[in-house]
Amino acid sequence: MIYVHPFPARMAPEIALNGLANLPSNFVVLDPMSGSGMVLGTAARLGLSAIGYDLDPLACMISRANGTHVKEDSVRNACEKLLSLCHCINENSVFLPWIDEDDETQKYINFWFAPKQKAQLRILSYFLTARPFISNKKIIAVLKIAVSRLIVTKEPKASLARDTAHSRPHRTITENDFDVFKALPVSLEHVLSALQTDSIKADVKTYRGDARRMGRVADCSIDCIVTSPPYLNAIDYMRGHRLSLVWFGFNVSELGKIRARSVGTENVDNCRIEEALCDFLSVLHPDVGDKNKRILLRYYRDLCTLTNEAFRVLKPSSKATYVIGNSTIKGHEIRNSDLLIAAAKRSGFSVGEQTVREIPENRRYMPLLNGGKSNLTKRMRTEHVMVFEKEA
Repeated sequence: MIYVHPFPARMAPEIALNGLANLPSNFVVLDPMSGSGMVLGTAARLGLSAIGYDLDPLACMISRANGTHVKEDSVRNACEKLLSLCHCINENSVFLPWIDEDDETQKYINFWFAPKQKAQLRILSYFLTARPFISNKKIIAVLKIAVSRLIVTKEPKASLARDTAHSRPHRTITENDFDVFKALPVSLEHVLSALQTDSIKADVKTYRGDARRMGRVADCSIDCIVTSPPYLNAIDYMRGHRLSLVWFGFNVSELGKIRARSVGTENVDNCRIEEALCDFLSVLHPDVGDKNKRILLRYYRDLCTLTNEAFRVLKPSSKATYVIGNSTIKGHEIRNSDLLIAAAKRSGFSVGEQTVREIPENRRYMPLLNGGKSNLTKRMRTEHVMVFEKEA
């Protein structure tokens, strides 16, 4: 299967399809943490109305492209026009306020990008973000994805970083002769091949927002939820994604705030800890120390807020399918699946079907290391697929 854009972990296509298969055509599907857009793209190709939320701006962009019909020739013509404009402008005449007025973002870009690619990306950013050269937002979104996948890569292309696609970037070169302009049409053809836009029967709606507060979604308006919440301490998507997002209107500080708000972050807040929660988690994970317990408490509260919001928007007698794996904190296994079940029950859901499956090799966050014995590989070996029901 060809994917639109590299993504550290994505829902298996068969899970998305199984969750949506045989639904009536008038059903509304929600993925409150849309990620790579597997659920939204599947719904769009089945002709179902679908809504997606995600805090990560790049995830929103990928999801939107994955479930939006565009005319391929129109996108190709737009790419040709874009490159023509790029060749007619000097980098010095380009002004990108979120970069040029922010010292931290300038330093970040100077570290991760060599002069040639930085100049080309500045010009592309000017015509795609600062002063969009066309008004068609769908086409602009697809072109941004084509640019982004030249940055978010396994080996260095538009940046100096390796393993950006795995969200673990580290700089391995100091000079780079990669030609972003020349590579863009090839990248676009990959995107169009993956999208297969003629198979999209209904455009999806995507919002950059928090699954814990989905204000645009009315009470009891959703027929089906299929989603995969972040695992505690599993993947830091923003580490890799920000190399791309700094060219699409976001400065480093903004992206840091988004990262801190994300579900699954190890940041510890100062909220009062309920005694009942402490007792519950002490029974579930008695060997976790005080600091890590606070991280665990924050994650569990986030899961409760997620399932509360899902319960609010889901229609009675409807189902929510969640895919989640277990993880580790400082060598301690954290059973995210048990935490999610407890949160769902607390929100009012009943627990239906549960299955456990091995994560296929081609979907692992990173290749197996040391024969699969490292903590990194251990924390993403299996995933739980759970169906929660909102009774009438």
